[in-house]
Order: sequence, then structure tokens, then C-alpha cells
Amino acid sequence: MTLDLETILNIVCLTIASVVLSGHSVSVNDDDEELVKRCAKGDREAFNRLVLKYQKKVFSVAYRFVGDQEEANDLAQEVFMAAYQNLKNFRGDSKFSTWLFQIATNRGKNRFKYLKRRGFFTNKGSSETDEEGDYSQRAFADHSAGPEELLSSNQVRKAVGEAIDELEPDHREIVILRDIEGFSYEEIARMLNLPEGTTKSRLHRARMVVKEKLKKVLS
Repeated sequence: MTLDLETILNIVCLTIASVVLSGHSVSVNDDDEELVKRCAKGDREAFNRLVLKYQKKVFSVAYRFVGDQEEANDLAQEVFMAAYQNLKNFRGDSKFSTWLFQIATNRGKNRFKYLKRRGFFTNKGSSETDEEGDYSQRAFADHSAGPEELLSSNQVRKAVGEAIDELEPDHREIVILRDIEGFSYEEIARMLNLPEGTTKSRLHRARMVVKEKLKKVLS
């Protein structure tokens, strides 16, 4: 089946999670009420269980903001430390996971801005050769591949990841939370203190930005 460029871009932008994660998914059980109650009473073991439960997903969010494993590890530790120190402020109006990822998102956005000011991202990826870039361009040029083959392409995953990394923080956080981590619009609205309608419209704009960035690579 031959796909035109516009169709390819629409498929990619509407299935960002499957492209970036390549089939990897994380199941999260939101039944944390008892553990949180024990934490509030000073039970460190209960908090350790929450850390073990959410550490991979918190790291995933952190990495999407900073794009560096060491920085993401530091950021994830910072998130859990902030959660522990502020647990007394968790009123239970939302799920614990929503509250935790609100912290992760705020810290991630702030860390991204801090690193950007310090020029951390300026030379990132400069070690890639022109030959690799040419190979990627040639791979994208074959639009005759089927949708499944296209979406599993390493080159497509790389391009989508880079397009997300180049988004402005307000757009990046929406794509990370909705398209990659799979939170509902309601949960994201709570995390970001936004109306649900604003969350949806911001995600749409973010996807369009990703689409335009990919169009330059795929053309």
C-alpha cells in the first residue's frame, strides 16, 4: 500500500506513544490510598513501596524533559524527595499518581529551562555524522512501506523523539503526559491547573508542531 506524505504524518502524530515507546507500556495501579495514609504517619517502608511502584514512569517523564539519563536520574530523585517532603499537603482531592506527576511535570519543565539557559542542549547530538543523517533521509523517502512497518522504523522513532524534544515546554509537557504516558485529559488538567478544553486545544497545537517538524524531515 502506498501512502502519501500527509497520511504518513497524520498516522505518526496520532500514534506518538506507539512510535516513541515501540510497544513498551507501563501499567499503573492507582489504589494507593492505604500506602499514602501509612506514609503520612511516618512509615518509610510504605513510601519506598510507592517509589518502587512509580520510579520507572517518573524516570520516563523526567527523561522526556531533559533527554539525558544522568540528569533524568537526578530529576526523578528530586521528584520523590519533594513528594515525601510535601506529602502532608496531599489532600486526596485527586489520585496520588496525578499529584506525583504534577510534581514531576513542574520539576521537569523547570529543569529543562535551567539546562537550556546553561547551554546544555546546544551541542547535544553534534556527534552524529552527516552519513547517518543521509541514511535517515533515504529511509524516510520510501513512502511505500505499510503503516505498521513505517511506525516501527528506528528512523521514524528518532525523528518523532527529536521533534518532541524541540517543542516549547508548555507543548512538550502535554505530549509527554497524554501521548506518551497516557494520562486522561481530566488528569492532565488537574496536573497543569488548566481547563480541560485548554488541555485538548494545547495538545492539538503541539501535535501540529510535531507534524510540521516531521514534514521537513520526511519531505
